[in-house]
Amino acid sequence: MDTPPATVSPEQMVCPVCRKYAAVSDIVCPHCGFPFSCDLTPVDSRALRRRTAGWRYILGITAVLFWLVSAVFTQSGYLTYQGFTTEVVTRLNPDHNSGIELEGPAQFIRRTELTLGLLKQRAPDFYWRMRDSVTTIEYLAPHYLETEEGRRISLEGIGALAEPATGRVLVVAQTVFPSGPADLYDRDVFSYAGVLVHELRHIELHAMGLAPGGWQEEVLCEQAAYNAVRQASAPGAILAHYEMYLANPQHARYQNWYRWYEQWE
Repeated sequence: MDTPPATVSPEQMVCPVCRKYAAVSDIVCPHCGFPFSCDLTPVDSRALRRRTAGWRYILGITAVLFWLVSAVFTQSGYLTYQGFTTEVVTRLNPDHNSGIELEGPAQFIRRTELTLGLLKQRAPDFYWRMRDSVTTIEYLAPHYLETEEGRRISLEGIGALAEPATGRVLVVAQTVFPSGPADLYDRDVFSYAGVLVHELRHIELHAMGLAPGGWQEEVLCEQAAYNAVRQASAPGAILAHYEMYLANPQHARYQNWYRWYEQWE
């Protein structure tokens, strides 16, 4: 094998492949055939700009598509958190045999049976407690409640109320149909379930002689409702609603709720 000299003359070059020397004037290596020159096509600057613009266009569209996909996933996460989905309600089996008497329009009864089905499936201990303590769930259409003494109690700000002596729960329309009678989302049944458990706890506390009354009682009832919807894996917004209240039940925003009791005094 020829070995290139230690010092290559100006007329010689070393082949980068076979490491043998050849003349600078050679077009290819005389030993291995490696080409020492190639045809370089002149760059067409206009074509290059067109190709660059094309890549920019493609990258721009890719960025827009990425933004749209991200927005869809973000919106989907938002809807899931808020409960504006039907992933749960479409798989629920309404409970037609709870033994609790349901009184009201057919749509109210269907929604209540669906909510009882949610508790039965996802928070069964609360469901069975309701069967033990709640006798009737009734639709309450008026804006005022007439008492035996002839007093009119405003129902503004109240989702439902319980009659501990009878086990009767009265529910206002907004509680049953928070998204309206025509719409049904996951959050609607979870929210309604929380209200029913809240009223259940009122009945239980009075039955045990442990009802403190006023805002203290509302805290105990909201804690029970929170435990139920958390056990049922409620949407994040439903849980956050309870967590915000339980963190500071004396906040000014809740005072109108507590003043509801003053109407009975």
